[in-house]
Formats: sequence, C-alpha cells, structure tokens
Amino acid sequence: MKKAIAALLAFLLTGALILFSVTFLLQQIIQPAMDEDGAQVSSSVIREEQQLARDRITKLAGLYGFEAEPVTALITEDTLRDLHSQASLWWSTLLKDGKIGEELRWDTDGLAETLAEDALLNRTEDEERSEHLKLSAAEEVTNSIVHMVLPMRPQTIRLGLQEIEKRVDLPNVIRFFLGVPWAAFALCALLAGLIALLESGRFTGAARYIGYALGAAALTIVALMLLYMNAGILPMIREASAGLTIQYRDVVSGTMTRAGILAAVMAAGCILCLAEHRRNGKTV
Repeated sequence: MKKAIAALLAFLLTGALILFSVTFLLQQIIQPAMDEDGAQVSSSVIREEQQLARDRITKLAGLYGFEAEPVTALITEDTLRDLHSQASLWWSTLLKDGKIGEELRWDTDGLAETLAEDALLNRTEDEERSEHLKLSAAEEVTNSIVHMVLPMRPQTIRLGLQEIEKRVDLPNVIRFFLGVPWAAFALCALLAGLIALLESGRFTGAARYIGYALGAAALTIVALMLLYMNAGILPMIREASAGLTIQYRDVVSGTMTRAGILAAVMAAGCILCLAEHRRNGKTV
C-alpha cells in the first residue's frame, strides 16, 4: 500500500514539475513586457532589423524613385531602440490593462527633409506630382519601419480584445498566470516532502520516487521541445511577417535555452537521486 501511495505521489510530482517548467518558461516571455522599462531588445535583433529596413527601403526607393542610401542612414540603432521602447509600452498596456496602447511614433522630420532634398524626386518639373511622391514615400517608409518593430494590426487586436473582455478579465488572468509557476514549485516541494514522510523521513527511501519524477519530467520537456521544433510554426510566421520572424526567433532561442537548462537540471537531479538510492544498497 505504501509503495502504491508513493508511486501516486511521484506521478503527481511529475505533473507538478512539468507544470512548473512550462508556466515558468511562458512567464519569462510575458514578464519582461509588463515591466516599466519593457523587454530589452538584443543587439542581434537590432542588426537584423536594420538589414530588413534597408531591404524594404531599397524596394520602396525603386517604387517611388528616390535614393535609398540617405533614407537607410536614418534607421539607426537608437531609432530602432526608441521604437522598441514604445512597442514595449504598447504590450505592457495590453497585458496590464487589457487595452490597446498608443500607436508608435517615429520622428520623421529628418525623413521629410531627406526626401525633400532628394535629387531624383526633384528632377520632375511637375511640382505637385513631386510633392505627392515625397509625401507618399515618407508615409510608406514610416509605416514599413513601424510595422516591422510592432507587426500587429491594432484594429484586429482591438476586435479580439472586445470578444475576450466579454468572457474573461484579461489583466487578472495574466496576473494569476504569472503566479502559477511559484504555486507549482511549492506544490513540487510539498509532494516531495510527502514522499519523504511516507518513507519515514529518510531521503534514501524517497530518492527513488523523486528521481523517477525528475527523470520523467526531464524527458517530457525534451519531448515538448522536439514537438515544438517540428510543428512548422516558424515557416508560417516567416510567411506572415519578416519583422515578426526576427523577434520570434530571438524569443524562441532564449526560451529553448532555458528549457534545455531546466531539463538538464532535472536529469542531473534524477541521476543523483537514483545514485543515492543505489549507493545505499537498494534496487531500483
């Protein structure tokens, strides 16, 4: 009977460990967006976005007939970091208050001046057409850069939030979810303690069951990682938005690293527990 109860507790411990791992990883994605300073953007993301901005501006230059280089020179690292700070505030407002944040603003005075002095746009004798091209080009460049940093459609998000608000209180759900990992961690400690008590407080007796739980949780995390990597999500995102693809890859890379560390720690715990059990002359 005692073994059956211990096995049941080990099964529940496995579930609690998996719950902690999954919610902790998701928490690490959501939490930075809710901080006042917002999520920090890596230098690699900025470099990729600068290259993407150059590609987009080059295409627009061919369409509207202006020189691309002076415009691409305006897309500096500081410019992109400022836009990302605004995007972080947008996400923070969405997650904390359940409302759409303010639209991103880019100081386009430099862009307007650059296009106003563009030799290719000024070569036409039709001043009205020239001014129209300059305004249209400035608007397209601005929209392209802003949409690259925040590849979301506010109107679609607003409609989605209206439907969500009819059913749930999104800010409270987010706050509750952020507390789930620590509740799951406390549950893990409780279940491990119950297993130890069941074995009369001897760690060597409980080590086998705790080790099995850690090993099963580690294997499940690895299986989930493999399943996710083969789910074909990245190609779909790449087709939808190049800007979102850059940010998605950066987030997934960090998440996979954390997941690998969690799985490795649990696997190490499993090995140590089973080694301790065997060292004391018990069979697994």
